Amino acid sequence: MLKLFTHSKPKKGRYCIESHSVDCSDQGADFVEAKVDVKLDDLLSQRLNFKTEVLDDLIPCPLGALDEFNDPLLSVQVSAFSCGGFAIAVCSSHRIADMSTTMSLINVWTIAAKQELGYIDETCLSISFNFDSSSLFPLKMLPGLPSGLSRDKENIEVHKIVTKMFYFSKSKISSIRERARLDDSSMLCTRVQSVFGLIGKAIIDVHVANPENPKTFTLLQAVNMRKRTVPPLPQNQFGNLYLTAIVQSEVGTERVLALGSFVDCLSKAVKGVVDACGMILSLGEEGQTMISQGTCELMKSLSDPNIYFAGTFSSWCKFPFYEADFGWGKPIWVSIPNVPMKNTVVLIDDKAGEGIEAWVCMDENDMQKFIQHSDIADILSEL
Repeated sequence: MLKLFTHSKPKKGRYCIESHSVDCSDQGADFVEAKVDVKLDDLLSQRLNFKTEVLDDLIPCPLGALDEFNDPLLSVQVSAFSCGGFAIAVCSSHRIADMSTTMSLINVWTIAAKQELGYIDETCLSISFNFDSSSLFPLKMLPGLPSGLSRDKENIEVHKIVTKMFYFSKSKISSIRERARLDDSSMLCTRVQSVFGLIGKAIIDVHVANPENPKTFTLLQAVNMRKRTVPPLPQNQFGNLYLTAIVQSEVGTERVLALGSFVDCLSKAVKGVVDACGMILSLGEEGQTMISQGTCELMKSLSDPNIYFAGTFSSWCKFPFYEADFGWGKPIWVSIPNVPMKNTVVLIDDKAGEGIEAWVCMDENDMQKFIQHSDIADILSEL
């Protein structure tokens, strides 16, 4: 672990909420070793239909532990199962790092671990992070997003949020992509947009599309800026480097949300953000404003009782989670714990890279309605 943190000094420090900065004081990250008195297969055999709260016991810290000065910015827990298998949980503060940064950190760790075991020559150079993001995008002192998280694991239940995983097979994704076409001449949407589209439409159908009470909805999708700017930012650029694609519309008596039109709106919003990434470094102050726009739009939506917040969507597809070999072999499953943040959707590729696991976090009452939606019930029927 020591070799790992020489490459990631901010993760060893502490976040200062007043100054929106990191005190790189070498207070260290947390590393926890735990024993689990069950076999790993006992957990994996239930993964398509179990309570994700079970996974919370495998993480090293309360999910809301990030704003006190003593809270570490990086916590790791290695859990040893009775069969000899292991689970590695990584908790990384989203205050200073997005998933791309965290994935790069994991890559650094795997190289260091295999060097310790003698599997990689010591002369092999691992990733070095770029820590100049603050000079590219100066601090705006924006207020933090309300996460709704508590500091104590014991208090997670008070949020009444549940997380459920829905598996989309390769054939199901192909079917959804065909359904989402506007017409026979239009191009197929991406795998990610098809899954986001189906889930987003189901959320909106259940909670917004009331003919007697039309409502506007807002939905946000995070878009990684790296490699899309001009010149391209490298994959190892440290920080929260994403823009948000925003879809907002009204549904009700005269506006029916069709899958094709919804996916088209979502795809166009993402394309607009991708195009903006190409200009953001050359626009100066205007470019910096683009980064804060999504946060401001979200805060506005959350405070407006007439706008339904349909969710924050984030795709972790194509991240090399299943290549993270610490010297014991590659992972057999990658997941997230129960995250008590309403209407949050995270997509992760399956191990084969063909199907997609969608992790959906919702109010427990809303989840009951969601799983009864015809499209979602169809997904569940395949499990």
